[in-house]
Amino acid sequence: MEKIELYYKIATHTYSVMLTLIMSFCYAAWIRPFLARRRTVWLCGVTYAAAMEILINIPISMTNTVLYGLGVMSVFLVMCLLERENAGQKFFLAVTFFCLQWQSLLIESSVANELYLVFVKIGERLQGPLNYENLFWFRSYLVQSVFDLALAFLLIYGSGRLMLWAYGRKREDMKGRELLILLVPTVSGVFAYEVIRYYNKIYERDSGKYVLDIYGYHDWLMILYSVICFMTIFVMTYVYRQWKDEQEEDKQREVFSRQMHDLESHITEVERLYRNMRSLRHDMGNHLMVLEQLYDAGEYEEAGRYAGTLKGKVQEASLDAASGNPVTDIILSGKKKEMEEKEIAFICDFHYPRNGTVNVFDVSIILNNALTNAIEAVEREKMTGTDTGCIQHDMNVINAPCVSLSSHCMKNMYIIEVANTYAGELETDMSSGLPYTSKSGEGHGFGLTNIRQAARKYYGDIEIGKEMYGGQECCVLRVLMQIPEE
Repeated sequence: MEKIELYYKIATHTYSVMLTLIMSFCYAAWIRPFLARRRTVWLCGVTYAAAMEILINIPISMTNTVLYGLGVMSVFLVMCLLERENAGQKFFLAVTFFCLQWQSLLIESSVANELYLVFVKIGERLQGPLNYENLFWFRSYLVQSVFDLALAFLLIYGSGRLMLWAYGRKREDMKGRELLILLVPTVSGVFAYEVIRYYNKIYERDSGKYVLDIYGYHDWLMILYSVICFMTIFVMTYVYRQWKDEQEEDKQREVFSRQMHDLESHITEVERLYRNMRSLRHDMGNHLMVLEQLYDAGEYEEAGRYAGTLKGKVQEASLDAASGNPVTDIILSGKKKEMEEKEIAFICDFHYPRNGTVNVFDVSIILNNALTNAIEAVEREKMTGTDTGCIQHDMNVINAPCVSLSSHCMKNMYIIEVANTYAGELETDMSSGLPYTSKSGEGHGFGLTNIRQAARKYYGDIEIGKEMYGGQECCVLRVLMQIPEE
């Protein structure tokens, strides 16, 4: 008698420990794609297992909802302490796993109740009336426990994989309204389940009888209820992901449209310069003849004014940059004029690579996005009234907001460097390695992504950070590209 009771205690405790380990593993597998470090994932799994063992064994009565809720939230706190970014997404992951967990365990317990009745009927036919002191019934208990653990693992892990398919594996910072939309079906399901438990408890307290003992088991209804709750969460998450993907596609289209607009502006500028040069070349003979007549007539002062006017027209018909490529010349000339209008100093030492094969369209994407970001950053600094100090360049001190552009080659590596005065804090997203954008609206936040995509075409990448540059705090972007030989 005592020996059988000991066996049952050992088996029950082992079942509880194994179920906790299974849930810990499934929790770790669920959050793995959204954490940057593998060590954090396993620490979260260990935290959940330890928290559940402590909560189960403390002498305080609490419902399963509170018990598992505390365990799940302990992991949420650990995730936020070890990796602080994307707290909204981490909260969504914690609450969603809590819901998947109780739905899976509810289905598992309902199936176990039905199978228990089947096992009892089969056992009574083989061994007679139910007798827990019989080893046959103990072995039956072990078999059912193993089956329950396997079913619990399949349900929790499988539902987690389905949710990963619906939600995707993107690390992102959820806004409050997005988090609210995703949590409504989860919270509703848990609340409805707690209402059911509450009324069952009241009925049992007032009548002294358990409702299922009177009206029989309704396990298949509970299974159906759990499946409906899961499908609601699954569909809502899937629709949310499709909506977010469409938003990103719209932003990409807007960025592409902006790049096409820039390209159209460059083409318009080329056409203007071409027309001016044709007109100047056509009239050059007349201009020289007028100058010759003025000098012959001794009208030196008038000739000087005429020559000055002619010089201005020549400058209008020429570019302010000489990078070695007409497309990049036009981009740099346009950006220089824009900075002059905004009273931003522009230091340019950019040279298009002479050796190797580089698509000028890729270089234009890098220059356009990098210089646009630098100009906008300087403008924001000016609006906030931040003192940008001064930059030293070629023994000269520039007492103005400044953007610097340079390039150089190291063997087959081509490096483009863009720096702008910046006195603020630069917060970086650990998942992408790129700074968070402070700009709002559609299409923002894709500039650095497009630069990185262009660089990776040439087996390169980008690095961005805040450092001392020319004696002043600057935000510096470096684009590294491996130039293939012709």
